[in-house]
Amino acid sequence: MARTRTRGPKPVASFFFSQQGLKQALHRGHLHSFAMQIIAVAVVLLLSALMLLSVNVTKLQESFNWVQRSDNILMQLSQVELRLAGNESAVRGHALTDDPVFLTYQDNEVRQIWGAIDKLASEVRDQPDDQARYLRLREVVKKRLYILAYLMGIGPHNTQEVADAIRAPAYLTVIRAEHAQLDEFRANEAKVLNQRQAAAAGQAKQTYEFAISIVVVSFVFAALGIAFAMFGRARAAAP
Repeated sequence: MARTRTRGPKPVASFFFSQQGLKQALHRGHLHSFAMQIIAVAVVLLLSALMLLSVNVTKLQESFNWVQRSDNILMQLSQVELRLAGNESAVRGHALTDDPVFLTYQDNEVRQIWGAIDKLASEVRDQPDDQARYLRLREVVKKRLYILAYLMGIGPHNTQEVADAIRAPAYLTVIRAEHAQLDEFRANEAKVLNQRQAAAAGQAKQTYEFAISIVVVSFVFAALGIAFAMFGRARAAAP
């Protein structure tokens, strides 16, 4: 004689979440009491998503600040390089023409150089590695300015001496050291900026996607809570 297999009662949770169980729970009004709790959960989820988006905006602002800092550093480095070339041009012009306007031009270039150096110092004061690069750059700029000031001082009466000094290996060594420091500073700043931007972009994308997912879930909970509340109200009003 074949055995007949009898099924036991369904678990309460399985029955409740089945289509039949959900219909019965709605019909009897069992879920109406959970409406406000479900809506509260939706509100909490929505607030959490807003907080995540707020953190995201803060991170993006920090990334923007780093971009501004890097732009300022690169701008000051270019300013130093440009003004040093202008200073040397003033020395050459004065040696050839004895025109006093070149003295005024040189003074202006020197002020611009040290102004850029001071701005650079303020940008790197909280970064030990950049500060070390800044000090090396400042030293080599100081050496070149010292040589140019000396050459400006001997003036047009020693034109050949000025020309020889500008072509001398010692002066060219200072120029190469200056260019090396400028190139190192630029390359490092570009590298750090790219790394920070990539990290900020990746984190911002993940946070944004997670926040959107929470928003979607919160709307689902809100819709269920409202539906449960409205169904319960309709049942209470029914004769």
